[in-house]
Amino acid sequence: MPCKVSVAAFDLDGVLIRWRSSWRALHEYFGSLSLIVESNDAEKFLRGEITYEEWMRRDLEAIIKALGKPPTREEIIKAFSRYELVDGAKDLINFLKERGVYTLIVSGGIDLLAEIIKRELGVDAAFANRLVFDEKGYLIPRGIEVVNPLKKGELLKKLSIQLRVPLSEFMYVGDTEWDFEALNLVGYPVLLNYGDVKPSIESKYIIVNTLYEVIEFLTKCFNRS
Repeated sequence: MPCKVSVAAFDLDGVLIRWRSSWRALHEYFGSLSLIVESNDAEKFLRGEITYEEWMRRDLEAIIKALGKPPTREEIIKAFSRYELVDGAKDLINFLKERGVYTLIVSGGIDLLAEIIKRELGVDAAFANRLVFDEKGYLIPRGIEVVNPLKKGELLKKLSIQLRVPLSEFMYVGDTEWDFEALNLVGYPVLLNYGDVKPSIESKYIIVNTLYEVIEFLTKCFNRS
């Protein structure tokens, strides 16, 4: 069967960068991790008790409480500057761009980090949740939902219409259960396996252990076209 990958979308945490959760990395940096562990808002979100924007608000309030003041935009960027790319991330993005594939970051994380990685890797577009700052650059405890981590598929559907590319020509690369909705929609669903996710037997995911294996898969795929 001919290979037709026109758009490649990537989760950010654990896929392009080593942090499995950039939100957790932010809390570790600002000393608010114990507060969010105690509140258990992730489980409340998964149970439908709070919205994603409410979860973001509570996380941001925890950071402000731990610091004793709101951090600035520059302080948050500094916290994110400690990221490390996953091995093969640059090579994979370059491989795709050389072949005219449109590349996207689709992250339930934070826009400031997504934009940093977008620029470093040369990704075409990035979608992530926006933080809000006042006129002096201090964080306001309110996030704007752009990517609900459980509903990434909704964004992919919109992008499919905007780009005029069918979802059958999308590749999506994820690493957790949060990515299953997106993976189940696209023609080329790639699951980066860290050993902590068990997809259903019926799933048709392309399971890889490294991003270099994605390059190997696509090389064979394109050579068949």
